[in-house]
Parts: sequence; C-alpha cells; structure tokens
Amino acid sequence: MTTQATIPVSAQMHDHVMRLTGIPARVFFWEAAPVVAAFAEVTDYYQMDLFLAATDVYNYEIEAMGGKLIYGEHTMPTIDFRDPLVKEPADLLKLRPPDFRRDGRLPYALECIRLSGEYPKGRKMGFICGTFSMAVGMCSYPRLIRAMRNDPAFVRDLMTFILEEIQLPYIRVQQEYAGITAVAAVDAWAMVPNISIGLLQEWVIPYGKRLREKAAEFGIMATSGGADYCEERKEKFNADVLYECFRAQMAISGMPAIFLGMGPWHELPLEPVVDFLASYREQGKALAIAAALNARLMRDGPVSRIVDSVKRFVDAFGRDYQLQITIANIPADTPSDHVHAAVAAIHTYGRKPVPKDLSQVEFTPPQRESFQEWRRRRQTN
Repeated sequence: MTTQATIPVSAQMHDHVMRLTGIPARVFFWEAAPVVAAFAEVTDYYQMDLFLAATDVYNYEIEAMGGKLIYGEHTMPTIDFRDPLVKEPADLLKLRPPDFRRDGRLPYALECIRLSGEYPKGRKMGFICGTFSMAVGMCSYPRLIRAMRNDPAFVRDLMTFILEEIQLPYIRVQQEYAGITAVAAVDAWAMVPNISIGLLQEWVIPYGKRLREKAAEFGIMATSGGADYCEERKEKFNADVLYECFRAQMAISGMPAIFLGMGPWHELPLEPVVDFLASYREQGKALAIAAALNARLMRDGPVSRIVDSVKRFVDAFGRDYQLQITIANIPADTPSDHVHAAVAAIHTYGRKPVPKDLSQVEFTPPQRESFQEWRRRRQTN
C-alpha cells in the first residue's frame, strides 16, 4: 500500500483472479475461503490498495429462488435466459423468497463478504443485485421491457417483490452475519443506452431511492450502481443524456457524487463532464467523481493508452474535485503488464497535491515478475 496521499486503487477482477491463480471455476464460484484468499493475494501482487471478493453478484438471488444458471469449466456462471423464472405475470405469484442463509450459493456470498472484512486490504461491505438488474434476471431483458410498456402494474408488483421480499431481508442477513454498515446494489442492466432516460426516471430512480431510504432505517447505507452512461458509439455521444444520467445517479444515491463507470471513457470526451462539475461548483456544491478504466482498454491496451487514460482523468478532475479511479473490470486474459501499468500510473499521477503540469511528472511503466514467480518468491521468504 502506498504511504503518500494518493488515489487508492481497486478493481472488479473476479475472472482475472480465477485465471491468474488457476482456481477451477467449480471451486472459485462455490468455496469462499480460497476465493477471498486469492483476491487478497492478487491485490498484493498488483500493489492495489483495496479489494472486495465479489464474483457473479447478479446471479445469487436468482439461483437461490430456483433460476437456472449455465456453468462452464473456465467461465463465470450466467443466468439461462432461455428459461427464466418469470415468463408471465402469473409466475410471480408462485415465487417465494429464498432462505438467505441456506439456499443456493447465498451462503458462499455471505462468507465472501465476511471474510473480505478480515483481510487488511479487504472492504467490509455488502453486495446485492440491483432492483432493475434482478428484474431482468427474473424475466429476461426483452420480456421486462415489453412488460413495462404493456403491463406496468405487473412490473410494479415485480419491483416491489424484489425490494421488499428479497433485497431488504438479504441486506439484514448480511448485517447480522458479517456486520456490514454499507451495501452496494450492483445494477449494470440499468444503464444508458440499454434503457432510455424515460425508463430510467420511471423504473430505476424510484426503486433506488426506496432501497436507500428503507435500508437507512436499520442503519445500512445502500448505494445503487444504476444510471451509468455507456454509449459505445462516439458519434452518438450526447452531453444532455449524460447529464440526465448524472442527475439520476445523485437522485438514487442521495450523495453529491457522479461516476463514469463501464463506458469507453478513454474514447469519449471529458470536457462535458468538467462543465457539469463546474456548474455545480459555481453554486457552491462540490461534487465527487469516480472514474473507471474500461475493461476493453485494460485487456487490449496498449500500455501507453492505459497510462494516458489515467493521466487524462487526473488532469481533468484530480486538482479541483475529490476523484477516485478504479478499474471497471479486468478480463480474464488481460496481460499483467497492463494492470501493473494502470496501478502504478494511478499511484504516480494521483499523488496529492496534483501538479499543475503532469507532463513534468516522471513515469515509466514498471517491469515486474510474473504472478507465479512473485508467488514462489513470496512463499520462500
């Protein structure tokens, strides 16, 4: 861990951790102790500052209620959308909440949360599937979108069932089992352009706010990851749509903070983001910003582009705003040199106070030993 004041580094990296450590999928997605130990080990190898041993977090609740998953030998499980739990409204009436301490892999998820908090760099934080993403997991994306148009009363019943019968009780169990005080409701399906701003306002913001408010009643800070702006086509970038996403993020979280999540922000313009932040600053409101390095960028590189993307984030936001930089995802086959470069660049350019001219900051991507060589050396010392 770095000793100077600098931006801390963490990453979503379950596929990469599994590939790097060689743990089989049948173990990695079922046995908590070796998985959390692997996260801690890879975190140390890359000299990251924090980790949370979260794996396929969109699947646990669905599977525990009887939903079918597809398992692979070397891949993360995924929901089998050919046979969803809820094919028609009547199916919702047949569903019962799971036993959160016993059913499916929920005990594995609980233990991952508990054990993460026992490591020096582990985050003691809970995680659940977000409301919109769980609705997709239960129905499939096409069925859910059609139902929003044709049967909104059913969708309201579905969302209420998810919130009241699954999310809130599961958060309480995490609080009792692992002693959490905060929980992340991961909601990647609730992003633009997967859904429109209208659907975001109608179906994501209200339930995100309700989750936050109801969790606060028993002492848990719940944050939802919905309203991410993930436009892949640069020619379709729309600052007005981006700003609506930012406003939705703040409405859901109740905090003066915005995030740049899974989108290709190494290719999209940052000037509109700077303008949005400045407009709040002029009102005396200092917004925080979390910016993430894109998964495709991390895998494909090159290193120079990864480093330039870190430098670009710091140059745009690092001096005037509370900035966090993370890695949105590290794909399984990402070269380790790419990750080392990203972490070192964040620690170098992210030192406080950030210099006025980052071109004067010396940085050379580190050349480090392989994970296996590092592990052998560590075990012999």
